[in-house]
Order: sequence, then C-alpha cells, then structure tokens
Amino acid sequence: VLARYYGPEIFGQFTFALTLTTSFIFLADFGFDILLTTELARNKDNSIQIFQQLFSLKLVFTFIAVIGMWLFAFLFDLSNTSQVLILILSLYLVFSTLTNFLNALFKGYERLELETKVSFVSNIGLMVFAVMLISLHANVVLIAISFFVSKAIGFVIGLKYSFKLLEGIKFKLIFSDFKKIKGKMFVFGIHFLFNYLYFQIDTIILAVMKGDYYVGIYQAAFKLIALALVLPEILNNALLPALSRLNVENIVQWKKAGYLMNKILLIIGLPISIVFFVYAEQIIHFVYGSKNYLEAIPVLRLFSIVLIIRLSLEAYSLMLTTSDRQKIRMWVVLGATIINVTINIFLVPKFGVLAVAIVAVLTNGLVLLMYSSVTYPLFKEWTLNRSTISII
Repeated sequence: VLARYYGPEIFGQFTFALTLTTSFIFLADFGFDILLTTELARNKDNSIQIFQQLFSLKLVFTFIAVIGMWLFAFLFDLSNTSQVLILILSLYLVFSTLTNFLNALFKGYERLELETKVSFVSNIGLMVFAVMLISLHANVVLIAISFFVSKAIGFVIGLKYSFKLLEGIKFKLIFSDFKKIKGKMFVFGIHFLFNYLYFQIDTIILAVMKGDYYVGIYQAAFKLIALALVLPEILNNALLPALSRLNVENIVQWKKAGYLMNKILLIIGLPISIVFFVYAEQIIHFVYGSKNYLEAIPVLRLFSIVLIIRLSLEAYSLMLTTSDRQKIRMWVVLGATIINVTINIFLVPKFGVLAVAIVAVLTNGLVLLMYSSVTYPLFKEWTLNRSTISII
C-alpha cells in the first residue's frame, strides 16, 4: 500500500530504513530467541535461570544494536528522510527484540497461542494505524512512529503473559555462569545474524551505492516473495520446539515431522513460484497499479527462483538446528554473506538492481547445496524418491 501511494523513492527510503532496522534487530536478537526456545524445550526444570541469563545478554546486545543504528544514520551519506526514519525505527527495534524474546519463551513451553495473541494485537494495530495514515497521505515519518507504537503495545501484552506462564520470573541482570552458554550463544548468534544478512544485505548495498529509487524497485519485488515466505516461517515457529524435543525422545518421529514439513513446502511452493515467474508482469501491475515499477518485473522473475530454493532448504536447516548441529549452519551462512557482499560490490555499480537479484539466486542456491550435502541421508530419503520426483 505504501509503495502504491507514495512511489518508488519514498517507498525505497522507508523499506531501506526498515531493512536496516531489521538487520540490527537480528544483531540484538543474536540467536538468543532460538537458543531460549531450544534450551527450555530440553530443560524446563531450570527455566527461570536460563531465561534470566539470556535476557541479561539480550539487553546488552540491544543497546549495542541501537548505538550501531545511530552511527550508521550519521556516518553514511543518506537522505534526511532516511536518517529520521532510522532514528525513529530504533525505538521499534527495542520493542521488537524484547517482544521476540518473550515469544521465544512461549514457544519453549509450546504455548504458541500466546505468541499468536501478542502478534495479532500488535500487527492488527499496525495495519489500522498505517493504512489510516497512508490514506490521509500523512508524512512517512508518522508511519514509522506507528510501527514502534504498535510493537510497544504487543510488548506490554507479552509481558503480562510471561508473568503468568513463568511464576517467579524476574527481569533483572544476571551474568553468572556465562561460560556454560558462551559456546552455544556465539554459534546461534553468528548464524542468526548472517542467516538474515546473506538474504537482506543487498538492500543496504543498493541504498548506499545506487540510491532510494532502486531500493524501491527492488523491494517492490522482494516484498511479494516475502509474503510467500511466511509459510516456512509459520512451520519453523510451530515445529522448532517439538523437533528439539523429538530429537532427544524419538528420532523416528523427528524424521517424519521433518519429511512432512519438506513435502508441504514443496507441494505449495512449486506452483506459487511458477505463478510468480509466468505472471510477473500482471502481478506487478495489479499490486502497484503504476508504470513506475516496470523495472521490478524481471527482478520478480528471478526472485521466483529464489523462492523455491528457500522453500527447499528450510526443512534441512531446521533439522540441523534441532539435532544440535547449528555450527554447520553458522559457517554456511557466514560464507554465503561474504560471497554475496563481494559479488554485489563489483556488479551493483554497473548492472544495478538486476545484479542483486542474480546474486540472490546464486547465494541461495549455494546454501541449498551445502545443506543438502551435510544432511545427505535425509536429502536422499526425502527428495530422491518416486513421490517427490513426480511432484517436481
């Protein structure tokens, strides 16, 4: 809606600021959420200590992330609007990362309905605020304010549920016994940060090297693919605690649940990818209703390939996490990010937004290749069979 009514340049400014904010949210989260969920699923008897240890570290990383955002806003040559948006969205960062941590607590106890309530209120509030402001053609800065206000409301609701779920919980700083979780924390954290960056950092590179307009074109295609990627996010959220438990209790059921996830994503993902590829022009016209976004059509076609690659690797990546092999994921995404940034720095100045989309196909393809290699027994069982091949 923002893209349709404000045009590529303002849309580019806003999505760049939001993408940058999300990047620093991943720094603030630093894998603490996934680590909290998996540790609680395995060890509920020690839940209060685990929560308070990780919460203390979370606050430190949140502070670092906010300072990092402010430095980025003033050190790089950005438009005034982009700078103001970044400063406002730093408040959105604080409430987002703390809400994410509370949601991880709910997932660790397999109380996903609590996370649903928090997310529902927060996001419905955001939708109402944002659509109302956009329909009034309000300044984009006010829309940014609506983002952090809605997230603050969600955080307050999540805080209320956390006290009911975990009696005796205290939000105080505890840095004792840090050595026990240090190894896992850095593995989860580095993976968590770079798993996001290798897929999103191209937006930041585009903003710095080409400007707001090209970010708007790129994000017009990217946001459509992001809608389809909600499905694996839902499955990840639902299955992460259960698979962590099953890996300890029942390996056969662990494999069956992973296979079911992989098959669902393939059956749903293939037709969606084909539709995006074949009808890219019609989709762009329908959604954005303007000739301003014609350059997004070839980008959307390339991203349709990225979509099916992303859906194909999700199950294998989750199996690595829940089998305590997160270190493999860390090295894979770290390498993918380095490759992505290196190639983009050389190609973006000459080829612009298309180069970024092509590099996205290459790096995601490389990640799929690596994940399927290190989980080859599962890949062979799940993919190299008559049922799966016939679907493809």
